[in-house]
Amino acid sequence: MEIREGKTGKGLFTTKTYNKGNIVHTLSGEIFEHPTRESIHIGNNKHIYDEYGIFMNHSFTPNIVIDNYSMVALSDIKANDELTFNYNDTEINMANPFTIDDILVSGKKNQ
Repeated sequence: MEIREGKTGKGLFTTKTYNKGNIVHTLSGEIFEHPTRESIHIGNNKHIYDEYGIFMNHSFTPNIVIDNYSMVALSDIKANDELTFNYNDTEINMANPFTIDDILVSGKKNQ
């Protein structure tokens, strides 16, 4: 994986291919009880600050899902694809909600 400029600024890109269902990366890093601008929700009162994960951008059509500490491919991913996940499917509360095309990305996880 590598961090580089994408369509919306810096993003996380693959350097190899992954098949649907493969673990692309295991998140590691400092864990917080509350969300931060760059943390990823991984469990009840658990938000991780991963050195790669902080560069993963939001998409309503993501290619990654967060499953506990794992970034899992939702579809086949080619080398040089940007890795994205749907913040609304993963995050319960976001420190910095935002809108895209008038759609609120607030981190209100489907419950």
